[in-house]
Amino acid sequence: MMERRITALLLVLIAALLLASAAQADVLQRDKQWNGHGSKSPDLRSQNAKLLGTAPNPFEINSDLAFWGDLAFAGDFGGFRVIDISAPANPKVVADVDCVGPQNDVSVWGNLLFLSVDAVMTGSGCDSDFAEDPTAPGGWEGIRIFDVSNPADPRFVTGVETDCGSHTNTLIPDPANGRVLLYVLSYALTSGPHCGPEAFAAGRADSPLHEKFSIVEVPLSAPGDAAVIAEPGIAAPLFDLGFPGLNPTIGCHDATVFLELRLAAVACLSDAQLWDITDPENPASMAAIHISNPDVEIWHSATFTWDGKVIVFGDESESGSCSSPSERDGRLWFYSRANPPSVLGSFMIPRPQPAIEYCSAHLFNVIPGVRGYLLASSWYEGGTDIVDFTDPANAREVGYYDAQAPIPSVVWSAYWYNGFVYANDIIRGFDVFRFSDSALAGGSRVPYLNPQTQSSLIR
Repeated sequence: MMERRITALLLVLIAALLLASAAQADVLQRDKQWNGHGSKSPDLRSQNAKLLGTAPNPFEINSDLAFWGDLAFAGDFGGFRVIDISAPANPKVVADVDCVGPQNDVSVWGNLLFLSVDAVMTGSGCDSDFAEDPTAPGGWEGIRIFDVSNPADPRFVTGVETDCGSHTNTLIPDPANGRVLLYVLSYALTSGPHCGPEAFAAGRADSPLHEKFSIVEVPLSAPGDAAVIAEPGIAAPLFDLGFPGLNPTIGCHDATVFLELRLAAVACLSDAQLWDITDPENPASMAAIHISNPDVEIWHSATFTWDGKVIVFGDESESGSCSSPSERDGRLWFYSRANPPSVLGSFMIPRPQPAIEYCSAHLFNVIPGVRGYLLASSWYEGGTDIVDFTDPANAREVGYYDAQAPIPSVVWSAYWYNGFVYANDIIRGFDVFRFSDSALAGGSRVPYLNPQTQSSLIR
């Protein structure tokens, strides 16, 4: 089953094919390493960084995180875990839900949890498996919805099929209308029943390139009635990795919405965009502000500063190694919201990584309430770090943790939440860090966190 799951990973994890191959080899060593017979080299870290606690999950491919109160929801390619973080130094797994569906990107709102499935399955339920022929009619991919009102016993509610599945999802709360909206981002690098050139030739897709995203409406009082209510078009340059078996496509990887600004910062693979979401059911994606940068290989992720003045975009390098601070790919890029095409600066971790490692910027969030601009970010095998970009032209690392034992870091996601940094490591599992630095003083507490949903400006 694990071998098959890794095969699916190779089809789904677009920009990290080399990383996926490395992960496949690492699987063979996990038992021995977690039992203390692997590498014992000391962890690499700054003096202000400490690993407080961990909840290992070495037999899955761990992905994204969301938070509600004292609970963390940790996605993995085999399902998701609910983790009690009321004592951050001692995180406790409350539930481990078996529901295969790479990559299980996760969002949460109250008693509802949403998972992105970007692999063609035999059905929407957790009893499904990978479809033998992903291009054949009848396969399913999209959004799964769970009731987590009892965190120890999450219940599957329904699945909403979306064309090309759901690589990521971004949640827009709309309590005034008793609902949440999900922006479902996907693309046609791999083919599906309603996705790619085969589906287009068969009349089951509007375009071989995809060129759209889905909006799912979830009524809070009747989540089982969730449905796709719109499929806005996307205008962007063609994206083609040139790898055998992967299709050229037009689509977006990830989006962060800032509700008070009524804007979405969107990483659309081949360019970055700003969308007007004043009417969230009809975002102005076709009239988007476009940002291009020849140094960026894959526009992967985005976020805003707490005052909305700066937008951060992440480049997921195809072959990233973080070989030197001057390496141009795999960086964080800082842009002015007032003048979006203007680059304010960029950042690469100053710790050169071995060429055999995969290192690139991945998922991050800005720390609210502190003086200046700071963010927490994951860097795959470069670990987890804190970046001060108060001066975007001279961004600097103010803390980092790169675990080496019992299993080295391969960090998928790392986010600041209420005084701590929580990381979901592809191989290690869930790690909790404390960074002790005066620059972090004053960080605001929040009741919940979907990292791709920002609510209110801090002025």
